[in-house]
Parts: sequence; C-alpha cells; structure tokens
Amino acid sequence: MDGAVGRIEFETHSASNRQGIEYDSAKMAFDPLKPKQLYLTSGFKELAIIMGDTDRSFRKTTKLINHVRYQEENGTPLRTLHENTNKEGAALIEHLKKKANDINQDNFTADGECINRAISRGEQPVTLPMEKIMEALETSSTDYNPIEMLNNPVLFEDPNMAVNISIDDVTPKRQKDTRESPKVTQHDRKYVHDTVAHVESERERYVLNGDSIKTTLWFLNALLLSNSLFGKRLQIFTDGHKVLNDTILKFYRWYDNIQIILDWYHLEKKCKEQLSMGMKGRDIRNATLEKLMPLLWHGLTDKAVAYLESIDPSNIKAEFRIVKLIEYLKRNKPRIPNYELRKRLGLRNSSNIGEKMNDLLVSNRQKDNGMSWAQILSSPIVQFLF
Repeated sequence: MDGAVGRIEFETHSASNRQGIEYDSAKMAFDPLKPKQLYLTSGFKELAIIMGDTDRSFRKTTKLINHVRYQEENGTPLRTLHENTNKEGAALIEHLKKKANDINQDNFTADGECINRAISRGEQPVTLPMEKIMEALETSSTDYNPIEMLNNPVLFEDPNMAVNISIDDVTPKRQKDTRESPKVTQHDRKYVHDTVAHVESERERYVLNGDSIKTTLWFLNALLLSNSLFGKRLQIFTDGHKVLNDTILKFYRWYDNIQIILDWYHLEKKCKEQLSMGMKGRDIRNATLEKLMPLLWHGLTDKAVAYLESIDPSNIKAEFRIVKLIEYLKRNKPRIPNYELRKRLGLRNSSNIGEKMNDLLVSNRQKDNGMSWAQILSSPIVQFLF
C-alpha cells in the first residue's frame, strides 16, 4: 500500500479445504489489483495527485514524493504514478458524467433540447432601471448620439437576475506512448480538446471542464437545473470563436433569455491583426485604429463598418483583409455591446475569468512545464455544486 508516510506492506492469510481456497484476505478484503499495482491511501492521493501531478510533471512529482517519504531508491515509480493518476481521473470523470446524466436524462436530449415543460424557457429579461442607465450615459464624455448608443442589441441586464458564464477552449498537445522523432511536423501533432466554463450567479461560483464544447454544456445544463438557475438571464462571454458561438446557440436554441457577448480584448486584437495585414504601414494602421476602436467601444458597430468601407483605397495594402474584418464585425454585431456604458454600470465586458480558469486547470500544467496531455487527463478538476 502506498501512503503519505511511505510504502506499507501487509501479510495476507488464506484458509483452504479439500475443495480449494475458502478465503483469501489478499483478494476478498480489498478489490484485486493487477501486477505491480498498489492500494493508495487518501493521504497519498492528496500528496501525489492533488498537490502533485495536477501542477507538476509526473517525473518531478515522483522525485518529490519519494524524497519526502525517504524512499528515493525503492519508491513509487514514475509509470506507476502515471497509471494511478489516469485511473483516479477516469473514475472522477465517470462519476461526474453519471451525475450529470442522472440529472439531465429526463429533462434534455443529447443535443441539449429541453423536453421537460416544467423547466422555464426564460422569461422577459430583467434590465437595469432606465433612470440608472441614463444617469451613466449623461456622465459619459463622448460626442456620439445617445440614442444610437442606446439602440444596441445587447441589453443592460440586472446582475441579480443573471448568470454570468465565461467559456473558453484550449487544445494542449496530446501525449504519445513513445517519444516522437525530431522530424514530426506540426500537421502530424495530435491535440487534446478542452472546454472550460466559469459560472457565476450572485455570490456562488463554479468551474466546469469537459473534453468538448457539448460535454461542458451538458455539465452546465445539470448545474443550472440542480441550482434552479433556469429562468434567469444566461449572459455568456466568449472570445468570438465561431464554432464555439454556433454550438452554444444551437444547444440553447430552446432558451429565450440568453445573450452572447464578444470579449473586448479579442475584438480589439482582431481589429489590430487584420489592419496590420491590410493597411500600408504602421502609421496608417494606428491612425485607423484611433478612429475605429472608440466606435466599437461605444457599441456603434454600423458606424465602424461604414468607416472601414470609406477608407481611402490608396492606404490599403490587402483589401481582402479589410473585407474580412468588415464581415467579422457584421457577423458579431448582435454580440458587440456598448462596452463603455456597461463598464460605467458595473457590468461585465470580458471573458477573461474563463481564460484564467483555463490557465489554472489546463494551460498552467501543460504550457508552463512543456508537457503533453493524454485524453484521460483532459478534465483534471471539475468543481460542482449539486
């Protein structure tokens, strides 16, 4: 048995008669193990897995726990720790999937469609009082038309009647059983897909991690249903990834009170990248950004599109880049709010909390330590409240 204090060995006993072995404590007191497997105490799991290879590589964790337990020569082998961690991870994921399936099976189809009429489809969204919105608008130091700024598809939701959901994807490199040759190309490299969702309702916070977008949304359905959150405004923040947005909207097409908001950082980044490749030189690009970004910050997407369409062709290096940016803004217009006014009202504009959870759960271990991931480890930590 592997424990936090070291490896412990026990003598086993058996009783037999003429028909054979009647009782064997090595097989009947505990579940049988495969050759070279060990029983793990809760202290060992905490030390080696939760406090160990969740953040560090298997090699570093093996070296640390064997040093702490004074078993550096005959301690736990690296491969044993790897297999035990996979086993614990698989058991955890299976438990969470079973829990979510038990909650969802009589309420939703596999594609997320609601089949229980008792579940709220989302009532009329509750917004902040118009007096409060106008007060914030009056303090805004801008020359833009206030009517145009208020005529925005994204409402100013009442945070007490909303659930903020930040969703982000990450695809770390997949680990192979054998080392790769140095000639492996980027095309040959396999990846493991992860989707992380940070859910916040009033003072409660949850983190969900699945091996696909639909798996995470399936977990999200179970979480929302078990905590009686359906009926509130689902305010979803993403980085604008088309596949992610389309999957969310398809999964929740039955729910009326839902809104996706494009994260400001990624909107700004997209504009900078496309203009850098489309305009002739840094000075022209920066001058264009100085006029474009304030329009988008105030939610004036139509004016931003009109401005891009009016750019002098002599300043454009690659016209298709400008066209691509215009199409991007038109496609995301329903998700581009008045960021400036939302900030004044204390409402969220960013999906960065979802990306931070991705850093903590996935990227921190994989990227900072230069390690690859196996499929079974793609959901190391999931925090539920059922």
